[in-house]
Amino acid sequence: MSTKYTSDKDMLGHQYIKATRDYCDYIEEHLNNVYRAFHEVAKACDGMDWVGDDYTYHTLRSEVMAHDLSKFSKEEFVPYRSNFFGTQELEEDNSFTLAWEHHKENNPHHWESIRYPETKEGTCGYGRTEMDLVHMIVDWTSMSYKFGGDAQSYYETNKDNIIIREEWLPFAYEVFNNIRKD
Repeated sequence: MSTKYTSDKDMLGHQYIKATRDYCDYIEEHLNNVYRAFHEVAKACDGMDWVGDDYTYHTLRSEVMAHDLSKFSKEEFVPYRSNFFGTQELEEDNSFTLAWEHHKENNPHHWESIRYPETKEGTCGYGRTEMDLVHMIVDWTSMSYKFGGDAQSYYETNKDNIIIREEWLPFAYEVFNNIRKD
């Protein structure tokens, strides 16, 4: 007995192809939004040290240009695709948790992985942490293009679950305020 398909689009392989295309389209849209957000945030923050310092600005720009490349890694691609763009057939892949952990570990623009320097109580250095915080805010801004709101409202809504060291909040709010003013 043979199974008759109503079209070739019913074939499981085609479902995987479509899901993979949809996921790649999502990644492409997000990367385009991150690029746009970086330029908008940098323009809004003109006058802040991270924009005016060539090393910091260009280092951050390079990191933005490589934003989320780990989503194409073997550790992340299929688990992410399966989690967000699953096929009609149940995919027995519960490796998304490991993929998410891999993603956070390899992308310090997530609050869970921001690289804080060891500093004396009440002081903060300049450089790495600011870049990670700005990149995180750029990421949140890019997500707002798709889901609405803005980076600050995302933070305010989720701050009970987001851990940003107290001494770094003034810097984050300075970026938020500059974005809002622009």
